[in-house]
Amino acid sequence: MQTTRLLSLISRISLIFAFAAVSHAQMPPALVNAERAKILEGVKSVPKAGAPGPVGIWGNIAFPILSAPDKDGVEIAVAAAAGYGKGRIVLFGHNGYLGGNAGGDHAQLIENCVKWAGNKAKPRIGLKGVKGDALSQRGFKTEEFGTVEKKNLSDYDVVLINIQGITSAEEGAALAEYIKGGGGFIGGMTGWAYSQGSGGKDLAISHGVNQALMPAGVAITDMSAFDQLRSFDARIELPAMMNASDAISAIKKQREGGPALTPEQIKQGMNAIQIAMAAQPPDRSNLKNAVTAALGSAGSDTPVPTRQEPLTDTQHAAARLRLGMETRVLRLASADGIKAHPAHVEFPGKVPEDAPRITGEVPITPDTPGWQSTGLYAVAGEPITVTIPEQHADKGYAVRIGCHSDTLYHLDKWQRAPDITRSDALAAATTKAASAFGGLIYIQVPGRAKDDEPFTAAIQGGIAAPLFVLGKDTDDTWKEIRKRPAPWAEMACDKMIISFPREVAQNINNPTDLMSFWKAVVEAQDDLTNQAEERRRPERIVSDVQISAGYMHSGYPIMIPTSAAPEMTTLTRLKFPGWGFYHEIGHNHQRGTFTFDGTGEVTNNVIGMYCYEAVLKKDKIIGHTGASEEGQKEHIKEIKRADDKFAAWKKSPFLALTTYIQLVDAFGWEAWRKYLHSFADPGFGPAPKGDDEVRDQFLVRYSKITGKNLGPFFDFWGIPVSSAAKAEVSKLEVWMPKGL
Repeated sequence: MQTTRLLSLISRISLIFAFAAVSHAQMPPALVNAERAKILEGVKSVPKAGAPGPVGIWGNIAFPILSAPDKDGVEIAVAAAAGYGKGRIVLFGHNGYLGGNAGGDHAQLIENCVKWAGNKAKPRIGLKGVKGDALSQRGFKTEEFGTVEKKNLSDYDVVLINIQGITSAEEGAALAEYIKGGGGFIGGMTGWAYSQGSGGKDLAISHGVNQALMPAGVAITDMSAFDQLRSFDARIELPAMMNASDAISAIKKQREGGPALTPEQIKQGMNAIQIAMAAQPPDRSNLKNAVTAALGSAGSDTPVPTRQEPLTDTQHAAARLRLGMETRVLRLASADGIKAHPAHVEFPGKVPEDAPRITGEVPITPDTPGWQSTGLYAVAGEPITVTIPEQHADKGYAVRIGCHSDTLYHLDKWQRAPDITRSDALAAATTKAASAFGGLIYIQVPGRAKDDEPFTAAIQGGIAAPLFVLGKDTDDTWKEIRKRPAPWAEMACDKMIISFPREVAQNINNPTDLMSFWKAVVEAQDDLTNQAEERRRPERIVSDVQISAGYMHSGYPIMIPTSAAPEMTTLTRLKFPGWGFYHEIGHNHQRGTFTFDGTGEVTNNVIGMYCYEAVLKKDKIIGHTGASEEGQKEHIKEIKRADDKFAAWKKSPFLALTTYIQLVDAFGWEAWRKYLHSFADPGFGPAPKGDDEVRDQFLVRYSKITGKNLGPFFDFWGIPVSSAAKAEVSKLEVWMPKGL
């Protein structure tokens, strides 16, 4: 394109569409920056709304708008724009961005998006599932409309749609035609939550609007990100490699002898490709083919990740890209097309060749949501067949293969393939499923199925896996159960299920005592936190060669390293120290009523310490040096030295824990129990909302329960509470522990 012609186009029409009209190549950075500048005019920063996820970008006329760097400096986009036909698209990774009311410069951003997408200063605006107050206050006329169909869309220059529930192919087709004809579209949704709200459906397969946007090269993903972020800075200059097609082109040029990429560019490009791949349905091969062409053919020496030789993002960029692409595709591929992946041999492990394939009949209890263990294992690359009663088909039930649900795409080194489990909806009475990596087989029960009748699931083609169930099996029967050939084993009771390698199972001789212990641990925490009535499913702990964050992390399941599996299954070791297990189970018992900023890693430890006394019959402080008497003395000295006490208190979890230890030492566990139970007692008033109320009610409720004025104690530790809260307890006798 000649420079004079380009300048002429710039003066006549929008840069982005001028370039689109004459070229199929990627947009030059100057054009991208010019369009982004229009959308970000007058915007300095936008607060994070909710828990957003990244937007995939790969189109020739697609670019990021707002982004933030992760811990390694890799930029991830929460919003993107694209041209599609004669129209324009703006896409946000959370539906909370559509209304313009998140604070900061959010309203200005939405005004700019409306003008840009509508391609005029005062476009006619249609709203679907979006509040238009912010736009109305800025002089725009908005109007709500009903169904997403041609006759409604044609009334507007631009439409803002919360696409969380706009999922049908017909709605997607109508919206695509509207955009291609010149309409503007601004949409958003929380992609990672789609599966939860749709009964286990996959975003890349089932969401009609997301599918319809594919030709434009932008889409919502089911990934999550931005955990520690508070706001997004508006920046005109962003890395070109945030567009996956840019990254693919650069990789291809480097392989063909072109300019070498820097480690930072490799990281950025890999990240962009992985995010874009996350949005692709299995039958859409354009991006996959482009990546394959850029990387070249895979050789027999292509490395697979191991604990001893992990794949790193700098030394094994091509291998990681290929493996990441393969796992994305395999997660959604049909059972008939799945073969065993070479990486499965390292993890989760190879099945003995002579292991008999069997059919198992598994009782399913619908009032227990989550993963229900079957005692069966799917061999990598071999299909299994699941049969359930017709009346339970297409009701949200699913078959899961694999317990290792952590994904590792975001980590700078992989000790195993980054995604090795999959879940298939039981949409018919008979379902065929397969995994390229193999794994323990589960029937997933949706939460809404609690009133369904119990039924039996028949599973054909798996192999037997060691599964001990407390109350059903005995120590003697376990001696035979642990001989089952699957590489992974489980032990279960009604409060806890633990998953670990088969070789660990061979060293367990007292499963009844072990699972009775775990049952007691969960029951103790349930009782302390007043959550016994809430419990509908057991906790789960899964050991994995590599997890997504930390040494261990909470959730369903709680994840721990395989190196900790022997501790989890050896009762004498568990009793001391065992801190990490109680810590993570404690996280699962935390609630916002008693956990405020600075105590996310504290109140769970208080709950965990209770296990030492209630279950182990030991001193509560023996589990960690940070809670020891010496540690507490150091924390008291530290808070006395602090210029900003609350900042120091929030910064150091074990310093803050000393505060709670002093309360338990003085008033016993019963006072802590009454405090946690008080949130269900209307006599204490409504539950707190927001951190200020949580701290105030911590003071007021605990003071009333103990009959002591704890205001000065809170002041010593720097915990801010209101004057009204202090006044409410001022008539009680002041209490301070000795030495303060």
